Amino acid sequence: MSSETQNTEEKRKGDGGKKLIIAIVAVVIILLIASVSVMAALLVKSKDEKTIAGSPEEKPREVITAENVEDVMAEMEEAQKARENIPQSYTVSQSSDWVFSKDTLKSENAYVKNDASNETPVYFDLVVDETGEIVYSSPILELGAELDGITLDKPLETGNYVCTVVYHLIDEDKNELTYVNIGVNVTVN
Repeated sequence: MSSETQNTEEKRKGDGGKKLIIAIVAVVIILLIASVSVMAALLVKSKDEKTIAGSPEEKPREVITAENVEDVMAEMEEAQKARENIPQSYTVSQSSDWVFSKDTLKSENAYVKNDASNETPVYFDLVVDETGEIVYSSPILELGAELDGITLDKPLETGNYVCTVVYHLIDEDKNELTYVNIGVNVTVN
């Protein structure tokens, strides 16, 4: 074999080795970057959980002692009873596009019904999404009750509004059990 051929073969073998080393180094770097990313994500998540758990909204857990055990048990039973009374579903019957007169604030097509198949009375607020303003609050609708010819409590300028109807499901003492939000388009002519 000539020396020139031998040099070419050694060069090819050397190039292959270099390529293999470069590929291994690249894989190791990618694995290191992935590991650091995962660790950072876990640290951020852990920090967020600590922030939420220690937030001022969270009621501090009470130490149960012989002196307060009856009070704590009564609170726990009351909380459990309240959870049992929350309806598991609510059937909404309403029109989805409400048109109001700017002059009279009255709608000819806004319609809401508390279906007889529901479990609780309900009242609702009409909230303008952009401002958060409540422009109408309904009376309590018993099971099977309907409401139409709704008149706004507060005037709106002529235009179209994206709103939310917030249904408040209540118990027999008029305490809110839960709520349901349904979107509605409001037009003021």
